[in-house]
Amino acid sequence: MKVYLNAGHDRQLDPGAVNRRLNLRECDAAYELALGVQQYLERNGIAVVFGQDDDLYHICDQANQTECDLFVSIHFNAYNGRASGTETLISGSTGSLMLGHCIQTNLKAVLNLPNRGLKERPGLFVLRNTVMPAVLVEVCFIDNDFDWRRYDAHGCMRRGRPGQGGPLRTVGHYLSGPCDMVWRMRPANGGGARLQT
Repeated sequence: MKVYLNAGHDRQLDPGAVNRRLNLRECDAAYELALGVQQYLERNGIAVVFGQDDDLYHICDQANQTECDLFVSIHFNAYNGRASGTETLISGSTGSLMLGHCIQTNLKAVLNLPNRGLKERPGLFVLRNTVMPAVLVEVCFIDNDFDWRRYDAHGCMRRGRPGQGGPLRTVGHYLSGPCDMVWRMRPANGGGARLQT
């Protein structure tokens, strides 16, 4: 099995969401978490292709051309500094639904933040243009200090060092175990969409 891990936002060009009080950038948090998940998956025998780039055509093309079986895009949400919780965006395909459900369930159990659930976003670029089951995970609200401290308490990010904490471990554990079931049960067409240019 091969997983494509996409850390949201280009670290050189696009900070993504920010928390100025805690000096946090979404691009850095997504990068550190994705690297930690990659290390976990590879230790468990799962091949990983990693990408972080604002050129989403490149991201989707790389995932498709390397024949990845699953696609997971890692992001952190932001709104008004008070919104809270974790959510997972799915394409609506069976494979995306199964993948999203397991990841969302695990993150909710570990972070114990409000469960914003699964949200169908079939028009989202990375979900529309990948041919394998794909999800976009919004781990928590980076602009909410409570959310971030709950996330950080699990050791997922320690100022530039990927940790081995709860959400990282549960995402990695899910992908290295039950995710195999999603892959084996995927529709013949991969459960995704064809690249649109």
